[in-house]
Amino acid sequence: MNPFNNQRAPVYGRDGMACSSTPLAAVVGRDILKAGGNAADAALAMAAVVNVAEPMMSGLGGDMFAMVWKDGKVHGLNSSGRSGSLMTLERVRAEHGDVMPHAGAATVNVPGTLDGYLELHRKFGTMELTDLFEPAAALVDGGFPVGQKIAQAWEAGSALLRKFSPGSTDYLPGGNVPAPGALFRQPDLAALWRRIAREGRSAFYAGEVRDRIVETVAKQGGYLEAADFDTIQAEWVEPIRGTYRGHTVLEMPPNGQGIVALEALAILEGYDMAAIFAADEVQACHLILEAIKLAYADAAATVADARFLKAPIEHLLDPAFIAARRACLDRDHASENPPAGRVFGDTTYLTVVDRNRMAVSLITSISGPFGSGLVVPGTGVVLNNRLADFVLVPGHPNAAAPAKRVRHTILPSMVLGPDGQLKMSFGCMGGNMQPQGQVQILLNLIDRGMNLQQAIDAPRLRVLDGKRVSIEPHPLPDLGKRLASMGHVVVWDGSTPASPGDIGESFEGSAQAILLEAESLCGASDPRLDGIACPL
Repeated sequence: MNPFNNQRAPVYGRDGMACSSTPLAAVVGRDILKAGGNAADAALAMAAVVNVAEPMMSGLGGDMFAMVWKDGKVHGLNSSGRSGSLMTLERVRAEHGDVMPHAGAATVNVPGTLDGYLELHRKFGTMELTDLFEPAAALVDGGFPVGQKIAQAWEAGSALLRKFSPGSTDYLPGGNVPAPGALFRQPDLAALWRRIAREGRSAFYAGEVRDRIVETVAKQGGYLEAADFDTIQAEWVEPIRGTYRGHTVLEMPPNGQGIVALEALAILEGYDMAAIFAADEVQACHLILEAIKLAYADAAATVADARFLKAPIEHLLDPAFIAARRACLDRDHASENPPAGRVFGDTTYLTVVDRNRMAVSLITSISGPFGSGLVVPGTGVVLNNRLADFVLVPGHPNAAAPAKRVRHTILPSMVLGPDGQLKMSFGCMGGNMQPQGQVQILLNLIDRGMNLQQAIDAPRLRVLDGKRVSIEPHPLPDLGKRLASMGHVVVWDGSTPASPGDIGESFEGSAQAILLEAESLCGASDPRLDGIACPL
């Protein structure tokens, strides 16, 4: 082994670790830990920073989910916002036909992000919000340098801003996307973060800011009313659990899509994946794709707001049902399956562990690149397009309805070791890639014996819809051709640059992870974005 090869190595720390897709947030998280804050404090400060530093991916106009591990117990936090009270299936169908629009006012739900942050702080925080949110406010007030890959994602979402907020220059200063290294400032957003730190929920969900959000959405035909903002969007939930080779994998319950990862892992556990990888990696890749297709098909039929339909999680993970699904898997031919959830999606994932081994796994999103494309004047808030994932079919579990949570993509996760203690906090952003990335990272760690950074860096593949898949450049030069010979339709394999229209389908997600070792913490950050693992 060459210790000085050109591969990134995992990072080790003793008293804490903060991982984020932007170095600005990872450093702030480390600083909060160093100042005596716990993992919740650090995660909140980091989340505020990524909300301003990755504005096409996340922000106060979106949603958030989190898992917290403390004193041997896991807590799930669902802060996905509900649809407006004016949204009925009949009205949406009359105005938009049989398919939800991809962006615009009709796709905006009540933002849940801030309610989630405030609830996380109420239950677990130890520092003042003014101290936790000020680093983000100072960054976007004084100006921060835009990262190389963030600038590319900014460009990918800029068309929506020009279409739905044509008079706004909040995120297109001078009418242009900021270049890599250019300083970006948004004083209105800085002022809002500082006001929230002082005043709490009312600074966003009541008064002037709320009224501006409602007015912005109403002008373009959305379904929100002022009274919709009175309901707190955040609630604590019990994570769902599955197992893989002696490890317990924790995921968010519906309306989250955690069942996709758990069912796919259960199907794959019936194969000797280590031996299959060693003998024929193409066969292993095929099995992964097919297991994910089966899991997504079941999720599409059952996952929705639990207040409207209770998904049969126990049945979907029952060994007899898993065996039946595994029997449906053809080891030689690709199957035709319904769409595997949203392909296009921009999200920010981060994780942090403190000196007491308290951990937070947190993900925040405005859904697509720059969400709905709507920027609320005078606030710097970009509104989400999460409701684009509603179905406009009467009777469907995920059909549009008032005050309803849509089937959601964002997915924080944790893994417990055979002793029942926390082993890893991790996640992978990127639309329907999120459970797919989690599955592949876990197989890389558990079956293939990779270290944490190798498990994240390794080439990934992605189910898109039907037989369509994308794969990253791979050491096996004929991987794409061999998968195609099995019936997979390989729409991108890294052999040519992705066009702007293909960027969503060619992106295999971006992960962050922290392993809890006996005497240290091991962190890794995905090179697919600009992130780092920052130890204490």
